[in-house]
Amino acid sequence: MSSIVLELQANAMDENVSIQTLLRKAYAIAIKLSVEDSKQWIEAEMNGYGSRKEVPMYRRIRGALEAINPIRGPIPAQVDDNDLDDTISVFHFCQSMAEIEGIINKHGKGFLIPFTGSQLSLLQDFFKSQYQFRLSFSATSLIPIVDHVRNTILQWALRLEKEGVTGNGLSFSSDEVNKAHMSTHINIKNFQGVLGDVTDSELTQNLEMTISESNNFAELAEYLSKHNVPEIDITELQHAIDNDGTISATGQFGSNVSSWIGNMCSKAASGSWAISLATAANILGIGIAKYYGLT
Repeated sequence: MSSIVLELQANAMDENVSIQTLLRKAYAIAIKLSVEDSKQWIEAEMNGYGSRKEVPMYRRIRGALEAINPIRGPIPAQVDDNDLDDTISVFHFCQSMAEIEGIINKHGKGFLIPFTGSQLSLLQDFFKSQYQFRLSFSATSLIPIVDHVRNTILQWALRLEKEGVTGNGLSFSSDEVNKAHMSTHINIKNFQGVLGDVTDSELTQNLEMTISESNNFAELAEYLSKHNVPEIDITELQHAIDNDGTISATGQFGSNVSSWIGNMCSKAASGSWAISLATAANILGIGIAKYYGLT
C-alpha cells in the first residue's frame, strides 16, 4: 500500500491540489500520530482562528489606509508613528483557509475592509476628520498566506519521512507513533516562522478583557487601572462619559470621550504613560467600546 505521508508530500508540490485537501490529509495524519500541537495548528487553518486567538505572523497583512472624501473619493491617509501605523494598517486575517482562497478567487482586482464602530471613532479623532476610513488590499495580498501553509505542510511531511514516520496506507505502526512523540523536530509549531513571536507579547497581555457588562464603569475603571492608567485620568474619563451622555446610533464615541482618548494617546507617545502608543490605542478603544456595549 502507498504511504499517506509520501502522498501528502506529492500533493503539497502539486498546485492543482487545494489547500483544504492538504489540510484534511495532514489532519488525519496528526490525529493518527496523536501529535496535539500540530493538530491544533491544522485545525486553526481549516476552521479559522477565533476572535480571541492570536493569529500567526504570516496572517498579518498590511493594507493601504484610505480616507473617503465625499467629493474626491479615496485618498491616502498617512500615519507618521510607526507603531500606530502597524496597529491600524496591519490586518489580522482569522478566516479559514477555504474562506481566504474564496477571497482570492472572488476579488481579482483587490478588496477593501472598512473601519467601523470604535475603530472608526479612534481614526476620526486621530485625523480630526469625519471621513470614513478603510484598508485597501491588492488582489495578491493573501497569496503569501496560502503559499506559507502549503510550504509548511510540505516541510512537515518531509520531516516525518526523515524521522522514519511514513505509514502504511492510512495506518501507522506503534513504533512510528512513538517516534512521532519522542521527536523534537516534527512539531509544526517548531518550524521557524510558522507562528511568529506571539507568546506573552505586550499586545496579548494588554488586551485581556475583564469587562463583562456594558455601562459598568467600575469594571472599566478596574480594567484601565490594571493597565497603569492613573486614577486621576480614570476620574476624568468618567466625567467625559457623563458629559457625552448616550452615544449615537452609529456607535461613535462622544466628543469628550474622544478628546480624553486623544490626551491619553499623547501621554503614551510622550512616555508619561508606561505603555506603547500602539497598545494604548487598542486598550482604550476596545475597553471603552466594551463599556458602551459595542463589542
